Amino acid sequence: MDSVEDRIETLFEEIDVTPFGPAERALIDEAIALADEHGLDEQGYTARLRLLPSASMLGDTDAQLSAFAWCVGRNAADPEKFPLQVGGFDLLWYHKHVVSSLMGSPLFSNADVDAAIEAMQQQYLKEGVGLSGVLQARFQAAVGQGRLDEAGKWLGELKRTPRDNYSHCETCVRAEEAEYHYAIGKDADGLALADEILEQGMTCGDEPENTIAQALLPALRAGRLDEARQMHLRGYRMARTNADHLTMIAQHLRFCAVTGNEARGLEILERHLNWLVHDGLNAQAHFDALSAASVLLGAAQRAGAGAQTVAAASDAKLVPIFGERAGPWTVTDLKAATRTAAAALGAQFDERNGNNWYESRLAADDELAGMSCDLPIGATRVSTDATPAALPDDLDGRLLLVSDLLSMDERSQARQVLTAVESLGDAPGGEPLTAAQIAEIAGLKARLEAAGESDEILASIFEVAGTEGLDAALALTETALTDPDLGQGRGRGRRAALLRTKAQLLGADDQFDAGLAAADASLAIGLRLGAREWASTTAVLGAHLAQDASKADLAIERWRIAIREAALAELPQELSARLELGSLLQALGRAEEGVEEAREVLRRQIATGAPDSERAETLRRIGQGCVAMQEYQDALEAYRDAVALASQGEDWLLATRAALALGELMTDAGDEDGIAVMAGAVESARHLEEEDPMWLVRAMHMHGRSLSLADEDDQAADVLREAAERAAQAAADDHPAAAFEHADLLDSLARAIAGEHPDEAVRVAKQAAQEFIAIEEEVPGGRALMLAAGVLFNHDRPAESLPLMEQAIEVLADHPDVLGQVLNAAGDVYEKLGRHHEAKQVRDRAEELS
Repeated sequence: MDSVEDRIETLFEEIDVTPFGPAERALIDEAIALADEHGLDEQGYTARLRLLPSASMLGDTDAQLSAFAWCVGRNAADPEKFPLQVGGFDLLWYHKHVVSSLMGSPLFSNADVDAAIEAMQQQYLKEGVGLSGVLQARFQAAVGQGRLDEAGKWLGELKRTPRDNYSHCETCVRAEEAEYHYAIGKDADGLALADEILEQGMTCGDEPENTIAQALLPALRAGRLDEARQMHLRGYRMARTNADHLTMIAQHLRFCAVTGNEARGLEILERHLNWLVHDGLNAQAHFDALSAASVLLGAAQRAGAGAQTVAAASDAKLVPIFGERAGPWTVTDLKAATRTAAAALGAQFDERNGNNWYESRLAADDELAGMSCDLPIGATRVSTDATPAALPDDLDGRLLLVSDLLSMDERSQARQVLTAVESLGDAPGGEPLTAAQIAEIAGLKARLEAAGESDEILASIFEVAGTEGLDAALALTETALTDPDLGQGRGRGRRAALLRTKAQLLGADDQFDAGLAAADASLAIGLRLGAREWASTTAVLGAHLAQDASKADLAIERWRIAIREAALAELPQELSARLELGSLLQALGRAEEGVEEAREVLRRQIATGAPDSERAETLRRIGQGCVAMQEYQDALEAYRDAVALASQGEDWLLATRAALALGELMTDAGDEDGIAVMAGAVESARHLEEEDPMWLVRAMHMHGRSLSLADEDDQAADVLREAAERAAQAAADDHPAAAFEHADLLDSLARAIAGEHPDEAVRVAKQAAQEFIAIEEEVPGGRALMLAAGVLFNHDRPAESLPLMEQAIEVLADHPDVLGQVLNAAGDVYEKLGRHHEAKQVRDRAEELS
């Protein structure tokens, strides 16, 4: 028996340090099973006390209610053997969770809810504790049942009642009051409470993600669009991993529906639809999610995606909710099914509550169809311009379309249209094919089966570009575009190809705006013809041209088109386009959106078993985004996984880049293990030495810096000297990046040895300055001069320091942000030399700059 009790105690220790989740729940279940099997009721009681918060957080209402009833029964029978408090667990605290759980299902009557609240009050009175928690439960129940006038009265009494040890936490009190204000139409009051929670960084088990979710629509109604966008991105990221957060997901679906992000909403719906069967007793959350899904699906239908398949709805586990269906669920069909299921659940709640609260909530959701805020996020937007022109009814029109598609090398689409051509020719009662039509079909089939389209004009344009230059190639392209056969309805595919070629040539000639116009013209033809691969590829070209033209908004739209067309054609390039869009969004300061795109790519890569190196690159980009969001723990995890996967896949360039980013992040945080990570980056970079020696130089440089920051100056100096030698060799071999890197290495070396070897540090810093200035890098050159001057000044050699300070002032004359620092430092030197007037002059000049 002792060994069993020891095992249970060990399990308790593990449970208490394990986060809420499947692993923790497995430990609890094992402890309960062992206690029950061996008749250890006291240990079983303690284990179930641990189950109560876990089941509440993970959305297992059945387990929560069963464990609570078991514990209440034992405590009532023998309070000494089964006390209310065991360690940090208090049975009194969990009364409030039971009330909430009973509220969540129409299987429990109002009498059940009222009895639970009364039992809670009686137990609190018996134990002599305050009634704030009881009043909060009464307020919460009244709001949940739509008895809003009564809820207002309870809220008033709650505010007049002193807080005590069993009150809800400050965060939850504010969050529940905010939801009440939203329910009675006082958005401003609710948002004020939400702002307090978010601005003060208040947290609890489901906060602030719940507060964020509930504030989304009120924030939109208040015109706080940018804040709503950021709240959605942050809140969804926090809510998406816990199936008990279904009501939060519902709010994010509504947000997507009214902000023009229907496709993003569909992705979210696909991801979480199976949560409808996670907690059978949480019908309140099911109602909310079903009604919100109906809102989202209706918006997607209006945006032109009614025929799109929602694959997740075909899960057999969802049959009890949506019913049997022979084929796939479309957006249109699922919209009707979710609305019907929500109405059925709402009717059950209204019957229990004796009012029409849930009916009114459905009506409010229906009214969201009239709410619209254009707030595009990431790549996912449904658009009706994705629909190509209808397939021509006549045979000649179809033959022309096949020819156009083949000119664009759209072989899959061309094959489908050619099949439609033949079926039209064989139709009963149809006109017999002419000899010319038969010959044309045969010719198109031959083109289709050939290795690929070859256009003599396009080939000659690229040949001229290589031999005579871009101007000559552009002139030839313009001439080709004047061909009368390329008019409307004739030769559209060749026109699209010429326009894309023109866009490429203009881009190479730095005529980005004109290139974008040509790419857009080619893209329009591709979209009209239904040439999705062409459209996606051309949109990528347009996105790059728009970025080069510093037109970020236009670039984002073209990335969206590229992603949409690739997705519709099921092309693998969808994921790479998502990553590129994510990087652009991050560069624009929209890191949360960029990370969302990258995480979606990673999810797809994991699901499809993508190669290690592909997942590693995605993780590296996630790490970059997390750093930009200052979410350093997530960044560390992403970079670590990236290093491991890249190394496993022997992608040494990616392993080096990820390891350098990881090491830098750890070093900046003062983590000594960052030095070891930097050393690992050096070893990865050695695999790249023949291909590009600068990766090894950079890795050694960062390793040396990390050693210097850890005060390992001698070791740092050795590493930096070797790196400088390698950089000098690369410079001698005319590597384009070597000159700057060598100068920067000298600067780092001077800083590392300044304490122990001041004369060498001055010499090396001066050499670094000369090399920086020689390549017109004035700011680092001036800083290097300032470094040399500072070393001399700190060793009581101000007279030698002054010329270097004055030279730094001259070099940095056009850089006021840095110049002020040097002027103030020069003032100290002049002061040390007794030249007080000159000291005042440079300090006054520095003051003017500031």
